[in-house]
This record gives sequence, C-alpha cells and structure tokens, in this order.
Amino acid sequence: MDTEIEEQENEEEEEEGQIIVETCFSSSSYHSTRRGSFGKPSWLLCSIADLDERMKVMGLNLLEEGNDDSAHDSFAKRADSYYQQRPQLLALLQDLYNSYLSLADRYCHSLAAKARHPSPLPFADEDLERREEENGVIDSSDDAESSLSYQPPQVKAGDPHMIVAEFVMRAVESDIILHELELAERRGVESSRKMELQRSLVDVLESERLILLNENARLGYQVSGLVEENKGLASESAFMKRKAAELARCLLKMREDHRVFVLSRKLEDLQGQIHGLERRNREYYAQLVKHRDGAEKTKTKKKRLKGCCFQVHCDGDGVMNRKMVVQHGGCGGSGLGLWERFTKMFDFDLFNCGPHSNP
Repeated sequence: MDTEIEEQENEEEEEEGQIIVETCFSSSSYHSTRRGSFGKPSWLLCSIADLDERMKVMGLNLLEEGNDDSAHDSFAKRADSYYQQRPQLLALLQDLYNSYLSLADRYCHSLAAKARHPSPLPFADEDLERREEENGVIDSSDDAESSLSYQPPQVKAGDPHMIVAEFVMRAVESDIILHELELAERRGVESSRKMELQRSLVDVLESERLILLNENARLGYQVSGLVEENKGLASESAFMKRKAAELARCLLKMREDHRVFVLSRKLEDLQGQIHGLERRNREYYAQLVKHRDGAEKTKTKKKRLKGCCFQVHCDGDGVMNRKMVVQHGGCGGSGLGLWERFTKMFDFDLFNCGPHSNP
C-alpha cells in the first residue's frame, strides 16, 4: 500500500515538473517573441535570459531523469530525487515569480514615466534606461511589497504599451493562480486519498487492537485458571506431603511394633526355655535328692550289714568276741568293689547275723 502511494506521488510530481517546464518554456518563448516589439532595457533582458537559462537547465535535468529508468530502481534514489530536487525546483519557481513581478513592476513604472513625461529627444530614453540600470539592484522583498501595493494608474485609452503590459501581467497572474489552484487541487486530492488510506489503516489497526484485546482477555482468563489450578495443586501437594509424613510415621511405628513383637516373641521363647530349664532343673534336683537319699540309705544299710556280719558275740565264760574290721580303701579301693560284688552274689537274707551260743 505504501509503495503504491509513493509511486503515485512520484508520477504526479513528474507530471507537475513537466507542466512547470512547459509553462516556463512557453513563457520564455513568449517573452523572447515579444522582445522585438518592445524596447526593453538591458538589465531586463539579462535577467530574463538568466531565468530562461536556469529553467532550461532544470527542465533538461527533469526530462533526463524522467527518461532514465535506472534512476528509479530503488526507493533511496526516488527519495533522494524527491527531497533534493523538489526544493530546488520550488526555490527556482519562487525566484522566477518574484523576479517576474519585479520586472513587470519596473517596466510598468518606466512606461508610466514615459507616458507622463514624453521626451522629444531620443537621448532622453537612453538617459532613463541608464538610470534604471544604475539603480537596478533592489531587494526582492521591496519589489514584492511594491508590486502588491502598486496600483496601476489610470492609463489613457490610446496608450498601447500600457494596455499590452497590463494584459501580460494579468495573463501571467491568471496562469500562476490557475497553476497554484491546480496544485492545490492535486494536493487536496492527494491529502484526501492519504486520509482515506490512513482512515482504512486506522480501521485495520483498530480491528487488530480489538483482536489483541480479546486475545489479552483470553490469555488473562487462562492465566487466572492456571493460577487457580496451581493453587489447587499446591494444596494437593501440601496434603500429599502431610499424608506422606503420616505414612512415614505409621511405617516407623509399624517397624517399632514389629520389632517389639519380635522381641516379645523372643522373650516368650526365652521365658519358655527358662521355665523348661527350671522344670528340668527341679526334676534333676529331685532325682539328685532321691539318688542322694537312696545312696545314703544304701550306705546305712551297708554299714548295718557290715556291723552284723563281722561281729562275733560270745555268751558265758571266756567266750571271745571276734571282730572283723574292714578298712575301706586299704587295698587301693578294691575292698568296696569286692564288697559290692559279694553283696550281688548272695542275697541279703542268707546273712541274717545275730548272736548265737555254743551248745
């Protein structure tokens, strides 16, 4: 869109330049044709020739740039030609306009002076022209003010020079005004077109802004939803952490309970073993006591048997009692073994010892 606008502006500027060059060439040709009919001073001819030369150079440059296709290859070259040559052209046109007004004003003054003071001698005109050439350097601002404030005097009906000068001034002013009106109309059309384009661009930007606002609102809703979801997840994570801590405590408690249970089982087993050992110990002790009692009883019985079997009791006069003493361990401990074998071979009832008398 921007490139189309720039191309249209460049085309319109080229058309304006060609129109200006054509008008300048036509005005210069008109002045050159009219120079022969009017006797103009030398300073006027020099100024017009200088302006014609400048306009020809500018017109040739514009035509060469218009015919040269390589000059419009890039946007930079077009911008350079637009921003550099357009001010030069406008400055030249303004200079031309001011110079032309000043020249026309001076020419009208000179014609009015000649009409008011007709000199019978031909050298009077030469003196007047010489004075005008000497006093020809005048500020352009003063010329513009004098041209604007100057009111052409009432000329006589029979003065053809004043009529032609006034006609030329009116024609030039009308051409300049028409050209300015055309430029103003073109600028107005361009400005209206630019305004339409800018309005359409503003509408597009407004639609994009609304789309972006809707997108921003949607993203805001999504962000709020994500924030709420994040809060829920945070609460769930905190709850899971609490549950994990409780489960860890329960697991530790279960481990401790299991350890206590195992230890209690071991203690019960140990207590059972202790009770069994105590019972066996009591049984062993009872058996030991019984065995000891039996051993003591057997010892006492053996002692009684020994006492009964080896005592000899005598009755009456001169009966001698014999006593057999058996020393235990006297023969290296073999006596007890012999005695045990002896008691096993014979029954205890055969040795019913008691006192008996000789008949």
